[in-house]
Amino acid sequence: MSSTISLEDLEKFSGNLYEAIVIIAKRAKQINEEQKSQLEIETDMEESMDSYDDEEEEIEELEIVETKFVRLPKPTEIAIQEMLAGKIKWDYGIEQDIQDRDN
Repeated sequence: MSSTISLEDLEKFSGNLYEAIVIIAKRAKQINEEQKSQLEIETDMEESMDSYDDEEEEIEELEIVETKFVRLPKPTEIAIQEMLAGKIKWDYGIEQDIQDRDN
């Protein structure tokens, strides 16, 4: 579990608190999609490698995959840690829009 983070710590990395929250939320969504696709790849590979005739063995296999998924770190927690470590970079593309209008 993560500890409480002060609002001032989040504001250090962006223009304001709301901007920081939106950035964290978008990064958490990206992480969630990455985890989901990784899990889908693992389950597809395991299904293609194993062809079970016994239903009990299939259920056990699914339980193992579910356990792996439950143990993954929470996307929001990862995104917050990345923000606090300064690993998240973003821009609004405003400079590119201005250049496109000038041309």
